[in-house]
Amino acid sequence: MKIKTMVVDDEKYSRESVKELISNYGCLEVIAESSSAEDAIGKIRKFKPHVIFLDIQLSGMNGLELAKTLKKFKCMIVFVSAYDEYALEAFKVNAIDYLTKPISPSRFEMTVQKIEKNFPLIFSTLEKIPVKSEKAIDFIDVEDICFIEGIGKDAKMHTLDAEHTLKRMTLTSLQEKLPDNFMRIHKSYIVNVKKVLKMEKRFGNWEMIMECEDHIPISKHLLKSVKELFDL
Repeated sequence: MKIKTMVVDDEKYSRESVKELISNYGCLEVIAESSSAEDAIGKIRKFKPHVIFLDIQLSGMNGLELAKTLKKFKCMIVFVSAYDEYALEAFKVNAIDYLTKPISPSRFEMTVQKIEKNFPLIFSTLEKIPVKSEKAIDFIDVEDICFIEGIGKDAKMHTLDAEHTLKRMTLTSLQEKLPDNFMRIHKSYIVNVKKVLKMEKRFGNWEMIMECEDHIPISKHLLKSVKELFDL
């Protein structure tokens, strides 16, 4: 599996330099780049990078401020700066490394080793979900799930032909273990975007119509993220 990588720097030369270093490692794949914090947020929502090479000195919101807003996203942050004075503050926002410009190939290799070491710890995902009953434990393939519904303290998984209840499992804890194609579109729903047939507006509100024929409401405050994902 490729490690999806994003480069955020307001200087094109600096972005190109980091991308050139990345190109030497087959495990890394640049999936996006950005020149500002504001643009980066939208692309992070859309592309869900595993690691972000983030310049400290950006116009508008700086890299440290941007990193603080990314706590809700599951990603590794490597800060890049021409100065070493921000290193302490950078590690306070859970950066896995701090690189100073110009970046030497040997120092960059150390960073890649840290990324590879941390990747399975942060991004390990479920392939099957165990569902317990009185007499057996069924294992449901994650990719067969259309959507997951939060009901009180439980979660109910919906496939094309069945429903399975997970006792004492919140959507938030479950989402952390699911692959990137699962998206929270409502406080009570996570959908498998591979199972979406279409979006439809009914009575002023948007819904997703799934392969299992269910209509799932999209909350207004998550609608922007949904549209960005599908380039709408």
